[in-house]
Amino acid sequence: MPTSSPTTERRKHLLLVDDEPVILQVLKAVFEGEPYRLSTALTGRDALAVIAAGNVDLVITDKNLPDVGGIEVLRAAKGKDPLTEVIILTGYGSLDTALTALELDAFDYVLKPLNNVFDIRNKVRKADQKQQMAMENRRLIVELSKKNNELEAALEEARALQAELIQSEKLAGIGTLAAGIAHEISSPLFGILGLAEAVTDEQDLGLAQGYARDIVEYCRTIRDIVVDLSSYSRSAAHEYLTSVELGKVIADALKLVERSAPVEHVAFKIDIEPGLFLNARTNEIQQIFVNLIKNAGEAVVEAHPGGGGWVHVVGGRTDNTVWVRVEDNGPGIPEERLRLIFDPFYTTKPAGKGTGLGLNIVYRIVTKYRGSIGVQSRTVAPTDAGPGIGTEFLLRFPIER
Repeated sequence: MPTSSPTTERRKHLLLVDDEPVILQVLKAVFEGEPYRLSTALTGRDALAVIAAGNVDLVITDKNLPDVGGIEVLRAAKGKDPLTEVIILTGYGSLDTALTALELDAFDYVLKPLNNVFDIRNKVRKADQKQQMAMENRRLIVELSKKNNELEAALEEARALQAELIQSEKLAGIGTLAAGIAHEISSPLFGILGLAEAVTDEQDLGLAQGYARDIVEYCRTIRDIVVDLSSYSRSAAHEYLTSVELGKVIADALKLVERSAPVEHVAFKIDIEPGLFLNARTNEIQQIFVNLIKNAGEAVVEAHPGGGGWVHVVGGRTDNTVWVRVEDNGPGIPEERLRLIFDPFYTTKPAGKGTGLGLNIVYRIVTKYRGSIGVQSRTVAPTDAGPGIGTEFLLRFPIER
């Protein structure tokens, strides 16, 4: 029957298995002074019972036992805990048996009789060290997995917060857009109202039909304005990644800016190479260029209130990059401010005129799609006459293969 020495604290549990009582007694004597809790077994079945009870860390077992062999003891120990280290002893070694033991992850395979019984103690110490390293690796993997899950949760929360921030900034800007669009809608509304009144009094069917056609055109104009605004205000979170045609998105962004901002005297020019596509959400790419074109247009109006200002949007590709340049001949940005313009809440506009998030949101969206954005600007010295000589934003996006 298996025996176990009493213990008051958790120590490594070493199981000694041999059907020869003398050898078992010698092995027990070798390990009496070692910091192990010792158990012994004269048969394979007794060894399996100790292993099944749990908490066996190290095993030394004879290969040839009267009932269950040492290889089965090895299998049982590894099945209970793969980190259990097992040393096989045999007086009848063969290459096949040694290979089987090593394939089952035995720590060592030792031939009897032992030349020096204390060599087996050194082997157990080394097996103990190996197990200790394996246990530490297991602990680190568990800890790393936990940290990774925490990081994933934090990253997901950051993504959600970024999406909310982008949408909030967009909605904050819609107030400004809406004021301009209300003015844009008022003209066709007055036209519809006047024509509708004229239709009610018109006796000539041909003229009445002409008025009706004009009313339909005015209604289509209003519909297009409303569709553009509602499309821009929609949350990008509900959109799927798709192939975004860059030229069309920039044209739509310019249309929104022209309808909503006081940029009547600014000369806008778009020159985007045909066939430029990005794998992105249309709404987010549109938000980039609404912000950049609107900022450029307002800056140009400030520098050229009587006209003569321009904003150019140019785009093309290299072998592995799609690039877009937004440039203007506005007042420029002083050099000491250039490094701050992408910071959240930094703005050069008067209080109440801007959130300070526009360019920060642009930066976030660009980098989200593994792109980059840079800015160059030159200003005229205060003593010089005339306006500044403009600002240029350069965006680059990797081409998806």
